[in-house]
Amino acid sequence: RQRQPYSADKKFEGRQRDSDSAGGHTQRSPVKRFGSDADDMESSGPFTMRRGLGDTSVKSDQDSSTGRTRSVKPVDTRVPISVPYTTPASEFLYGTSVVEAALKSRRIPRRQHYKLYIYTGENREAVDRDANLERLARKNQVDIVKVNGDGLRLLDKMSAGRPHNGYILEASPLPRLPVTSLGELTTKDEQTGFEVAVDYQSREDAAVNGTSSFVRIPKDRHGRKPLVLFLDSIVDPGNLGGIIRTASFLGVSAVAIATRNSAPFSPVVLKASAGASENMALLSVSKPAGFIQDSRLAGWKTFAAVAPSKNNGSQASITSMSTDDLFDPLSEDPCILMLGGEGDGLRQNMRSKADVELYIAGGGRSHTVDSLNVSVATGILCNAFLSKSKTESALSKDQEEAEESSSHDFLF
Repeated sequence: RQRQPYSADKKFEGRQRDSDSAGGHTQRSPVKRFGSDADDMESSGPFTMRRGLGDTSVKSDQDSSTGRTRSVKPVDTRVPISVPYTTPASEFLYGTSVVEAALKSRRIPRRQHYKLYIYTGENREAVDRDANLERLARKNQVDIVKVNGDGLRLLDKMSAGRPHNGYILEASPLPRLPVTSLGELTTKDEQTGFEVAVDYQSREDAAVNGTSSFVRIPKDRHGRKPLVLFLDSIVDPGNLGGIIRTASFLGVSAVAIATRNSAPFSPVVLKASAGASENMALLSVSKPAGFIQDSRLAGWKTFAAVAPSKNNGSQASITSMSTDDLFDPLSEDPCILMLGGEGDGLRQNMRSKADVELYIAGGGRSHTVDSLNVSVATGILCNAFLSKSKTESALSKDQEEAEESSSHDFLF
């Protein structure tokens, strides 16, 4: 008779059969609670979790050469946990801000939400926050799974060991519409926005990203036109998430990201964005040079973020200026601000496509630091575009002149 290979599963099943034959077999129904107060085996759909199999105690050993007793790192021999996936493309969002932002998101299109996992173990203090997220989940018709005890291992595995604050949301991928260029500004169904040329995408991708060629933007109270960030070669997920967070806070209309040489949109990026990714209009670009060139033809003015240098604006067709000299460009044209990678900055072939090279003038006090982190630089550059309108700047200047004149009257 052919011998079957040994496995822990067969051994466990043998023990289970012995138990069933002794006390009678009872079929179990799926449950929605995991933890130490449940049975040794619990199932929910495709997921099966087992506990209590393995020795994780700390042992000691004696070094034969020195005679000293040394501790031996414990080996976790527990059976590995299987992560349940509602769909093969499911993503697991973790952390309070990310999960809450995803459940509150009203962007179109938006993610599909499948399950919300909440840790309810001992010494849990975030009771009010748990109730708030449960309310949001029920409002969005999302299944809620309570986890306690050893079930915490499941959450840790879903978040790849990163801090999750006791919340994991299983959802579809974040929509990122693939485009070849930006188009003209327009109004559709009483909503302001701009047209885009949609790139090819598969049927599965279209179900996630949508197919609309119109990008809606909030109406600016100063009448300014949209600002779109274009990110090329941003490889650090923390920087990518930080840039999206900054852009959302300052009022950037959309963020376009080069797909071939940038960090993938992982849960790390989502956590670094503190939930801003869930409400920001995100675009993906496969051909950056063509994207910039065609967008310029459609009326978009393009700025290339560069480091201060004597070579800035060396090409006759490109103007070079500091953020101090930037005077409300969005009052005249919709603008694209290009930012390059952490190491070498924006690639030369992308710089050559710009209308203006824009740099941040430093204080000149340091001989060792001549540049800024790309996430920090993004905040300063975006603020230069969005902080004040021409009208506000003119009023501020008139007020300063009036105050200066008044002070002269008192002096003389």
